[in-house]
Amino acid sequence: MTERPSQPNQDTIAAAKASYDRCCRSRDFIPAFYANFFRACPEAQPMFAKTDFSRQHKLLRHALGLLLNFPGHSGAEPNLLTRIAERHGRGDLDVAPRLYPAFVDAMIQTIGEYDPQFTPALESAWRKSVAPGIAYLQSKY
Repeated sequence: MTERPSQPNQDTIAAAKASYDRCCRSRDFIPAFYANFFRACPEAQPMFAKTDFSRQHKLLRHALGLLLNFPGHSGAEPNLLTRIAERHGRGDLDVAPRLYPAFVDAMIQTIGEYDPQFTPALESAWRKSVAPGIAYLQSKY
């Protein structure tokens, strides 16, 4: 069983959300993420072979927002990430849990490129803020 990460505090989450807002000011942020992700995780790229990327970019923006809002949820099902977990699980897209660390690393790399206020402390805030949601997604595989 995967150990559940500790819940980030509200200041940590607020810092990550403010960073996300700054990143989203650039329309190139999400496409840059996918470029970084495919470089970091070439095995994921074929999973997107028939993807409508204009739609996918909107879905990822929404999903990142949900990841940032997930910490502190009650634990009851369904929750903010249930639908995403079902879509990415074995029964549908079959996104293996081992792919999520590359996703997070590519996300952090891209945030570093697009947030002018990016620091090691902000990287930590992001990692702590998305860790509960990523752990949840991995646990539902």
